[in-house]
Amino acid sequence: MSRTSSGAAHSSGQPWFLVFVLGLMLLRLVYAGQVELAPQEAYYWQYARHLDLSYLDHPPLCAWWMALSMRLLGNTELAVRLPAILSSTLLSGVLYSLGARLYSPAAGVLAALAANATVLFGLGAVVMTPDVPLVLCWTAALRVLCELVLPDGQGPGRFAWRWYLLGLLCGLALLSKYTAALLPLQVLATALVTRRGREALRTPHPYLACVPMLAVFSPVLVWNHAHGWASFAFQTTSRARTVDGFHGYLVGRYLGLQAVAVGPLLYLALWLTAAVLARQAWRGDARARLLALASLPGLALFTLVSPLHWVKMNWVAPAYIGLLVAAAAGACALRERRAVRAYAALSVGVGAVLMVGMYLMPLCPWIPFRERDNLVSGWRELAEAVQRHREAAGLPAPGVVGWGYKTASELAFYLPDRPETRSDAALGGRGLAYDFWPDPAAPGGDAIIVADQRQPLRDAATRLGAHCAAVVELPSVTVHRGPRTVTTFSLWSCQHARTPRQVAARGLPVDSEGAR
Repeated sequence: MSRTSSGAAHSSGQPWFLVFVLGLMLLRLVYAGQVELAPQEAYYWQYARHLDLSYLDHPPLCAWWMALSMRLLGNTELAVRLPAILSSTLLSGVLYSLGARLYSPAAGVLAALAANATVLFGLGAVVMTPDVPLVLCWTAALRVLCELVLPDGQGPGRFAWRWYLLGLLCGLALLSKYTAALLPLQVLATALVTRRGREALRTPHPYLACVPMLAVFSPVLVWNHAHGWASFAFQTTSRARTVDGFHGYLVGRYLGLQAVAVGPLLYLALWLTAAVLARQAWRGDARARLLALASLPGLALFTLVSPLHWVKMNWVAPAYIGLLVAAAAGACALRERRAVRAYAALSVGVGAVLMVGMYLMPLCPWIPFRERDNLVSGWRELAEAVQRHREAAGLPAPGVVGWGYKTASELAFYLPDRPETRSDAALGGRGLAYDFWPDPAAPGGDAIIVADQRQPLRDAATRLGAHCAAVVELPSVTVHRGPRTVTTFSLWSCQHARTPRQVAARGLPVDSEGAR
């Protein structure tokens, strides 16, 4: 298709697609205020309450966006999720543009529709995590890279400013999540294997583009320099210590989780697309090389890691962007074949059913779900019970300790006074970013300790005895999704909490990993 005819098709396809994307955004805005925060969202909300240049386990962009939204809308679920909703809307547009630039407007539309019809990107549109800005910046960087390395009859010196835009986007991706370390390496590899890219590498612009990238990423470097390079140690040596050999069941868990993340039929299509892309790239197709280098290294990395370490569903998200565009282009190229059309429609349909089911699960108790994995129900119910114990204790109200960052963060958000909760460090463990925030509890104060039985407080008697002058076990709290039981929380009243020096004198060992 010529660029002229492509542009005409591009324009003709915009109106209904724009209506679809904006309508989806409005539905998500309504939905966002109806569902309790996921623990990760509450944890990043705590980031935003403790604004900093960076944090132990993630760079700061997610927290910064969330803090800006909270300034506008207050401490509400919608405020926490607004950046995710707006980012997903932009992502749909950038995906459409990427597919249209590389192949055709139809490929762009199908890639954006397929992404929105997956659990992975569909939930990412209403659950605010560092992956949200990462995927948006990653996709935008690919869109800019197209103009820099693909043949279009223009010399390498023209529009050189795009290299600096690309550097800025790589910096923003790095400011979102450390997975983005793959992105500049993939940009360099793409430049090396494309003619225009190699021409550009003979100019100063790709190298000078590293300046804005490093400038944007510099807050993370400054924070780490001031904290003994804690983030880099956490992401490397600390994670390496959790590897204890090959576990075949982790591979099955990884494959099953990813099949749910994008839908089982689409997942098979993406693996087939990966093989086709690799073959096309080997034969010299510049578009295939760009998309293959954007996706295959990340997909291979996490697949190879999967037998050794639990790979979470969202980790692989950036690797799917290039594959989604290539798969959509392949389906459009073969659209005359009835079987291809049927498979494409069924793939998107199955993914959409799974995604809608995940959306409705917290709101519709009749939808079957393994409640142990339900992390968005029962937090208000728990907070109401904990608050009753705090009020019964009189003034000053006791502090709150959540065993695990999830419980600590949810209670901080849903308790009416939004107190500064404490986490594992209060009981001799490690509390991730909580370890870097000021401890609000004065020595000798009282506290209510809360532990989710899905993540029980190990050696509870020993820990509580070491950290509390007196301990009273409180009635446990069972929380629900409609009539279904989600989980039960154990509660204790810790009276006259001891100082760290007093605890150390009693010889309590420190938990090397804590509850995560």
